[in-house]
Amino acid sequence: MSTGFTDCMSMSPVVNLAGYGIEADHFRSLAAALPTGVTVVTTLTADGAPVGMTSGAVCSLSCEPPLVLTCIGKGSQTLGAIKQRQSFCVNVLASGSDAISNRFATSGGDKFTDVDWRPGPGGLPVLTTGTTAHAICELYQVVPAGDHEIVIGLIVAGDSDPSGSPLVYYRRGYAGFDALA
Repeated sequence: MSTGFTDCMSMSPVVNLAGYGIEADHFRSLAAALPTGVTVVTTLTADGAPVGMTSGAVCSLSCEPPLVLTCIGKGSQTLGAIKQRQSFCVNVLASGSDAISNRFATSGGDKFTDVDWRPGPGGLPVLTTGTTAHAICELYQVVPAGDHEIVIGLIVAGDSDPSGSPLVYYRRGYAGFDALA
């Protein structure tokens, strides 16, 4: 009798013999097969300077209370600033905003030069062009997870443009997404 499931024992796994799951390159290849929305997570440093980073690891978590999560590398300047500031903004990038994504995907430097933004609630940087939505969040919880931390935010304000098409990252490249009518 067939269950309809693939026989996992007959597959050839790529195993990390150190006991930590599959090899990093194999993991990246698997992750590239998952299309993700592209966001820029922003906040302010203790001195009030804007900082931010590109994140494809963002998703809604709960409606009651309204929670969103993002996964951020432990060494990230943005992560440190979020923990200190206790708030952040998730900016959902629009189709065609590849340059903004690439700018915020680099480390160091002033990423806000030549990027349109305004101070939102609490002064948080809200990108004003190249986005379809933004969510202002208060830090709710931080959960350690491997070489990243899962940052959970309580959404306290936000806005969206229903006519906008989001930027999608898939197989290590950008694409637009036209919503089904």
